[in-house]
Amino acid sequence: MKQTILSAKQSELLENLLVAYGHIVTSRHINDKAKLLWDETHVKNIITKFTTDGWLIRLKRGLYAISDLSNRGFLSLSPYIVANLLVTKSYVSFESALSYYAMFDQLTDKVISISQTRYKTAQLNATEYSFVNVQEKWFFGWQEVVIDIQTIRIATAEKALIDIIQFHRSKYSVDLVIEKLRVHQDTIDKVKLNAYLSKMSASTIKIFGILYDFLGIDSSRLHELVKSKRGTDHIFAGDKKFNAKWRLYYDEYFDKYQTSNNNQDCRKTK
Repeated sequence: MKQTILSAKQSELLENLLVAYGHIVTSRHINDKAKLLWDETHVKNIITKFTTDGWLIRLKRGLYAISDLSNRGFLSLSPYIVANLLVTKSYVSFESALSYYAMFDQLTDKVISISQTRYKTAQLNATEYSFVNVQEKWFFGWQEVVIDIQTIRIATAEKALIDIIQFHRSKYSVDLVIEKLRVHQDTIDKVKLNAYLSKMSASTIKIFGILYDFLGIDSSRLHELVKSKRGTDHIFAGDKKFNAKWRLYYDEYFDKYQTSNNNQDCRKTK
C-alpha cells in the first residue's frame, strides 16, 4: 500500500529541496540532501519511493518536479516551464504561445514546441508535450520570459503564426492564422512578421501574401521577396484555384475571406 503521509524526515527532505532548488530538482540534488538525513542504503531508494508515492514527478531521466505538497501527485508547474525543461534547446510555439499573448482563449491539453533535437511525445498529468524538430535556420523568433521565477523560451506572437503555417499546415491552421491576423491587426508587429517571413520557405511567404491580400493588409514587402520566383506552389496538394499574383494554388474555401480588391488575381484552372 502506498504511503500517503510523509514522515518527519521525508517532509524535511522535500522542504529542504524546495528551499534550496525550488520545484525542479535533479537526482544529485535529492541524493545530496538525503545523505544528511539517512544512511546510504536508505538514500538509494528515496527517489523511487517518492516517485511511486507521488511526491516526485519524473520529467525526464535525472530530472524531477516536486509535487504540490497539499495535493500529492499534482504538478503545479506551468506547462511552459515543463516544456522547456523536457528539451532545453526548444521554445514553446503554436497555439500555446498565442495563448500566452492572450490571442488564443480555447483550453488545450497540448503544448507544442519547436526543437533542435528529436524528443518523444511526453504525457505529464493531463498535458501532452510534443516537439517539432526543425533545421537550425528556422530556430529563431523566440524570446525569454520569466514565469514563476523560471526563465523560459517562447515564440513571439509573429513567429508562432509562421510556425503554424510552416510546420502544421491544415485548413484549421490557415483559418486560425487568418482569424488572428484579422482580430489582432493593431498588435501584431507587421515589420517583425515580414522580417521573419523573409527567412522562411517561398510557399510560406506566398501563403501569408495571399492572406494579407484577403484581409486588405499591405503585401508589397512579401511580394518583393517572391516576385522573381517563377515556380508555382500549393497551400494543399490538389488545390485547384490559382492566384496569379502569388503563383499559388489554393482551396476556393478561402474565397470567403477575400475583399473585392483582389478577385482579379484569381482564376479557376481546368
